[in-house]
Amino acid sequence: MVRKSSSSSIPRDDSPCFYKVIFNPHVEELRIPSEFVKYITKEATETTILKGPSGKYWNMKLREDEEGLFFNAGGWNKFAREQQLEEGDFLLFQYDGKITFHVRIFNKNGLER
Repeated sequence: MVRKSSSSSIPRDDSPCFYKVIFNPHVEELRIPSEFVKYITKEATETTILKGPSGKYWNMKLREDEEGLFFNAGGWNKFAREQQLEEGDFLLFQYDGKITFHVRIFNKNGLER
């Protein structure tokens, strides 16, 4: 049985999500899939939070151009460095519908960190 929490800090089971496989852990920005952008609120484009597996938060901005919407360089670089992302890591981003993306990280061996 799936246990649902009433806490807004935990995403619902039906929260929209997307994944990224890390090919280059030193990439400056991370592109959000264009099909996912429709779920993102205007508020989130001004201030976004990534919440890592440990519960720590990283504040960042989203940047948009003709190529799409991106987690911007300053915040993304810090997140990637502090999470020690490696080539082949699988990241699952679950969006709470407001401003927070909860990030789950899986190693190349398929195990969650």
